[in-house]
Amino acid sequence: MTMREAWEIPEFRRFMVGNGINMAGNSIFVIGMSWTVSQIGGPKIYGLIFTAYFLGHLPLLIYGGMVVDRLPRRTVALVADLAEAAIVAIAAIALLMGAPIISTLLVAAFAVGGASAFSIPATSALIPDLVKEELLTQATSIRGIVMTGAWILGPIIGSIVVGKWGIEACLIIDVLTSLASASILWTIVEVQIERSEDVGSMVQEVREAISFVKTQPWLFAGLIIGMIWNIGDSAIEIGIPFIVEGKGVEMGLGEENIALMFGIFGATGAMGAMIGSALAGIYPISKKYRGLLFYVLVGAWAWAMLMWAMPIPYWIILIFVALEGIIGGILMVIWRTTMADSVDQYLRGRVNSLDSFMSLIFIPLSPLLGGWMIEETNILFTYIIAVSIMIIVTTSGIVIPSFRKFERVASEQFPIID
Repeated sequence: MTMREAWEIPEFRRFMVGNGINMAGNSIFVIGMSWTVSQIGGPKIYGLIFTAYFLGHLPLLIYGGMVVDRLPRRTVALVADLAEAAIVAIAAIALLMGAPIISTLLVAAFAVGGASAFSIPATSALIPDLVKEELLTQATSIRGIVMTGAWILGPIIGSIVVGKWGIEACLIIDVLTSLASASILWTIVEVQIERSEDVGSMVQEVREAISFVKTQPWLFAGLIIGMIWNIGDSAIEIGIPFIVEGKGVEMGLGEENIALMFGIFGATGAMGAMIGSALAGIYPISKKYRGLLFYVLVGAWAWAMLMWAMPIPYWIILIFVALEGIIGGILMVIWRTTMADSVDQYLRGRVNSLDSFMSLIFIPLSPLLGGWMIEETNILFTYIIAVSIMIIVTTSGIVIPSFRKFERVASEQFPIID
């Protein structure tokens, strides 16, 4: 099986084109918002923007997963795209009319977070509906390439746009790309969810997904490890614009060029992730070795990020950014492929939502904590603490056999049906 075979599936190909356009617009929005807020408000306010996003995102994630398991995933993704376009359009109009920048972006981030609570589980669950199981690794790899391709172009475009025309232009571009994505999703056939008519109450739906997670040691451990891991990762993300700004000042660059450096930083990581996704698709990893390789690479990922804060030239930092991206691309394909081929269709939306919810549960607090630590100490000390947390939790995935066995486990309640 090759990636070409997956790409030749018309429905999947259209979905990837639309998703790529949408991701490019999202990355332009994020880069523009991140740079604007970091320059106006500093680390604490920058952290607050991410907190606002996740406060809108997390409470709706579980509900979003249930919606995705009841309604056609294409329809849920389409409506979420239209909702995001409307939210961002209102924010752009408010800014053009003179509304306060920070307050407006806080509200926009909160509302977009709510919309993404439906789009993220919908898009993750849709791919296995569009391709056969034997092509899941290749399809997941293509999705990684498309997404990272968008995150290569988006940061570059976003940094140029925000430097020349301001955040309002970034928002307008995001509106247009969301509408373009929705129009493409409209052309994709709806795939019905194969499950009984008696789907139960909201509590029963959640309990069923949690019960499944508990029967899969690799999945249960992955969710807990990811939950703790992201505490450190969010602190690292908060430090990025200030690392770039410091290097730009050292090099004697002006504000516009420093903004471009910020975009290049993001694009370099995305380029690395594209390479990693392609490698994982060209050389699929067997289920036998997926888990062990996953956790070894997770540890290497943390060490690569620590190097960003070291007193080294900017171009050397970019090498470690690219390395982190390559590792992240491989990890994404491993995890998403395992989620796709080891979770029943009728559970995918809820399990994907639980995955996101558990991974992100501490993030409303973590960016604030990261911003506070950077202001009170320095970036290097914050990164050392963050990476230490990440390495400690990763070790459990390496040393405990059931955690690193990335294979579906049969149970009485959830038997394996061929």
